[in-house]
Amino acid sequence: MKLELIDLNKGSVYIGDKLTIRTKFIFEEESSILWSGLRLITKPPCNKDLQIAKTEIFSRGNFEAGEYIRERSILIKHNVVPTIKARSIDYKVEMLLRKINPINVEEDIIIKKTHDIKIKKKEVQAQNIVQNPLSFSISGLNVSLSKDIYRPGETIKINYSSHDLKQIEIRLLQKANLVCYCEAYGKDCRKVEELPPAIAGDVKTSNTKKGYLLLKVPEVAEPSHNYLWEPSEKEYWGYRYGDYTNWTLLLLGKYIQPHRSSVKFEVPITIVAKPVSEEMVEMDLFGSNISEMPSLFDVSSKFQKIYKIISVDPDLEDFEKYRVKIKNISNENLKGTTIKLSGLQQGLFETAPLLSGFNSWAKNEEKELVYEVKKDISAIITIIEDNSLRTIRIQTPISF
Repeated sequence: MKLELIDLNKGSVYIGDKLTIRTKFIFEEESSILWSGLRLITKPPCNKDLQIAKTEIFSRGNFEAGEYIRERSILIKHNVVPTIKARSIDYKVEMLLRKINPINVEEDIIIKKTHDIKIKKKEVQAQNIVQNPLSFSISGLNVSLSKDIYRPGETIKINYSSHDLKQIEIRLLQKANLVCYCEAYGKDCRKVEELPPAIAGDVKTSNTKKGYLLLKVPEVAEPSHNYLWEPSEKEYWGYRYGDYTNWTLLLLGKYIQPHRSSVKFEVPITIVAKPVSEEMVEMDLFGSNISEMPSLFDVSSKFQKIYKIISVDPDLEDFEKYRVKIKNISNENLKGTTIKLSGLQQGLFETAPLLSGFNSWAKNEEKELVYEVKKDISAIITIIEDNSLRTIRIQTPISF
């Protein structure tokens, strides 16, 4: 059994967009599986996989030997933390197949294929930034800034005046760290160390009466942010995973009189990302050649002419079984076809599915499948896919 994975996003995806993966399953013999799908995972400091999102490819079922090609997309929700190399926030997409272990039925066999993915944040082209002037006065030191928002590479001008000070020093500080919390343990991750602020710039003067100081924001400065991901899947409830970066100006003043305590206070500022050129945005957003997958609920005449439900009938000897006959009415032999059957209960709920995979389905050939369910159902739902990435969903009433 072999798994192959092709990333149609070419290694990166923006928050709010879809990550589309083309997968290939090669069954060298007739096989039975429990589940297969895609997972977007990251590794917190404890190095345990944390699942951010997932999508199913195949439910439980049986497959003839052969190749089965499918495309699936994972929506990167807006609360997902982007890739941040500085704090080892990285992502992988994992193609996973689970099957029964014939030696130990209590332990499944899991086959994986992984691929690195960079998750990027979309930067707003025309940010409506509201600049606020800042002014502080403490213990004889007066400081003012014309604004509180800056970009990487920009120079901050700090106006000051003072009396009784022999030196003024200003530091640009970055406070950044991971946020990792697991409710199951009732505490923050022990692997996340409390980090002291990093000094990104420093300037000082002995001309303390009146003037200004210039402090450049580094070209590589991280924009201010506070990302926090919380799961929607119940098995991960209580987890919180995130990252923050805050910027402040630390102002230090030393008095002429040695017995007086130094002046020390912080002024918060915001660093925003550099504008992204329209050309680069167009290349990133529209440059990838991602195929358009047919909708799962596309029942257009084009697809209807490929398959035909001949009949759905209860088994005359066992009324918990239903016999479904489906015919390939196209003009071609179909490759890597899967048929997933489930029942419709009370017009709202679907019963557990049964999946069957066929390496080849000859034109005009009729397949008969048996679906067994212990609940009363009014219809059979049939979802058919093949290697040409065509998908159709058909709901057929049961005839009694």
